[in-house]
Amino acid sequence: MRVSGWILGTAAALLAVGAAQADMTFLDHRGKTIVLKQPPQRIVSMFASGPLVHTAVEGTDDHFVGVNAKAKKTYFGGIYEELLPDLTKLNFDVAGEGFKPNVEAILALKPDAILQWTFDPKIIEPLERVNLTVIGWDCCTKEQRRDYLRLAGYTTNRIDRAQTILALQDKSENGLKETFTKAKLAKPTSLLVIDQVKESVQVIANSSQDYSLSGSVNLAADDSGEWWRTIDAEQLLVWNPAIIVIPAYAADLKPADIYANPMFASVDAVKNKRVYKFPQFNKSPDSAEIYLSDEWLARVAHPDLFPDKKAFKTTIKDAYKLIYQKDITEDQVKSILELDQNKDSAGYNDILG
Repeated sequence: MRVSGWILGTAAALLAVGAAQADMTFLDHRGKTIVLKQPPQRIVSMFASGPLVHTAVEGTDDHFVGVNAKAKKTYFGGIYEELLPDLTKLNFDVAGEGFKPNVEAILALKPDAILQWTFDPKIIEPLERVNLTVIGWDCCTKEQRRDYLRLAGYTTNRIDRAQTILALQDKSENGLKETFTKAKLAKPTSLLVIDQVKESVQVIANSSQDYSLSGSVNLAADDSGEWWRTIDAEQLLVWNPAIIVIPAYAADLKPADIYANPMFASVDAVKNKRVYKFPQFNKSPDSAEIYLSDEWLARVAHPDLFPDKKAFKTTIKDAYKLIYQKDITEDQVKSILELDQNKDSAGYNDILG
């Protein structure tokens, strides 16, 4: 059941009732009523974004004891390992392929709550069969991702923090809308989001990111609803994107790889050196700071509209301070922005100050 969009009002009403009973009561993304006596002290998440979102909302990662093995790719070797090192010490044996729970390992951790995706009842049923409290998260629309913050807020009794972060996201989005409304672009900048290159090219077609906020259009988007598409060299040349961007999670793909690949030689994005690696705040599409991806792309796609080149670095520092309550250094900002990977891309250092 999809409940995104109305979870806030309904859960707030349930919380009001629950308060009189000294219980925390809210709806998860299945529409199931979750009742907690207190904020969970031991939480297991079947996915990497659970601890990130909860840490942003609650202000601590102390209450997580386990997460799936794939989370290692998100936590290690970047800003999360520096800011949230305890996440690298969690038990990573709680879920296998397809988020299938390792019930025995989970029970050994004695959790108060489990965060699990709702797309398949078969990955929830084994947990509830042994009387574990499961809080279901649905995926993957933009509104559902905003709901993750609300769900974390209700789970930890910190809905105030969730609303503060959502307000930050709204402020950023409204600012971008205002910028591009005033700019009156003749047409958006064409782009492709590429996360794998072999004999063919894998592109992200229908993600939850709204590229119009950045004055851009994703050439691979269609009505299929499929997240990925695979295209050949011919289709690549037909589309001929002005910009190519690489997601932060695609650790094995760099702008240099695309510049050096003969398949891309005739593409405008390559000829004009406009291939960019997304910064590290794009590493998890569910993180509280994912909205910074839109601001970054807007500056990369339309640098002339953002004359204050140093402003974005300040925006990044302020965002991490509010979201993770951490002061990040200038060197960490540079690392987040992937200055080394983007060093050969047109004007990258100038664009971002």
